[in-house]
Amino acid sequence: MFAKDYRDEKRHSFLSRLFNIGPKPQNSNELDDFISEAGDRAIIDEHTEDMLHGVFDIARLRLDDIMIPRKDIITIDSKCSLLEAVKIIDHYGHSRYPVVDGDKDHVLGILLAKDLLPYTCNLKPFVSLEKLLRPTVIVPESKRVDAMLKDFQADRYHMAVIVDEFGGVSGVVTIEDILELIVGDINDEYDEEPESKMITKVKGSDNYLVKGLTPLDEFYDYFSTEGLPDIGMDTVGGLVLHAFGHFPKPDETTEVGPFTFKVVRASPKQVHLLLVNYHHEPEE
Repeated sequence: MFAKDYRDEKRHSFLSRLFNIGPKPQNSNELDDFISEAGDRAIIDEHTEDMLHGVFDIARLRLDDIMIPRKDIITIDSKCSLLEAVKIIDHYGHSRYPVVDGDKDHVLGILLAKDLLPYTCNLKPFVSLEKLLRPTVIVPESKRVDAMLKDFQADRYHMAVIVDEFGGVSGVVTIEDILELIVGDINDEYDEEPESKMITKVKGSDNYLVKGLTPLDEFYDYFSTEGLPDIGMDTVGGLVLHAFGHFPKPDETTEVGPFTFKVVRASPKQVHLLLVNYHHEPEE
């Protein structure tokens, strides 16, 4: 009982400090600014601030913003032998794989790597991969990321197959992909070294989350781009404001050279976070 009372008192103290720094926010954008101010005043630490912002960011993103695109999906053919399936799992190191019948538009189910263990140890007789599959969860590209996370939690599955308006498979998403938007990179022994804190690649996709305060020199170096016009701005946020010609709202997009910028988080005074897609120029 004492422990519960202490936790309640501590939580109340935190909220009191948080909501005692100015007028109460009236909408999500004002709440974002409110959280930033709390971070600036050291009421919350940087990690907590990033996590709170991340919770709001996923409400502004769709699955097609963060999905692993079709071309990068690692699948296993349903006709594979046990040895062939194990070799694929060993090579890529994932825990789940869509199993397909011929091509990626015909997903039969999801194979969990751990489900193969009894067969690799000869504890059970192997018949076929199709006998081991978990059901396929299919969702549209337009589904919001926060809604997808709720479904993952409620129904206790960890991967969904994403389809376009014509019913073709356009990508997949995992619960880890979404959680990383909130808590940051969840690295394991298969991941590469952490990237710039200002620029984070959305794992498995062609998109990047870029903070508005990222210096333009760092941004251009990261993508090894040259030849873009000098507009006298120092940050990516400044570049985007120049391109828009006004203070943009979340979900607005603009293009600058080979980049498409989608506003994820912004206030009436500043662009805080962008979803960036880098279009590589085709070689002549």
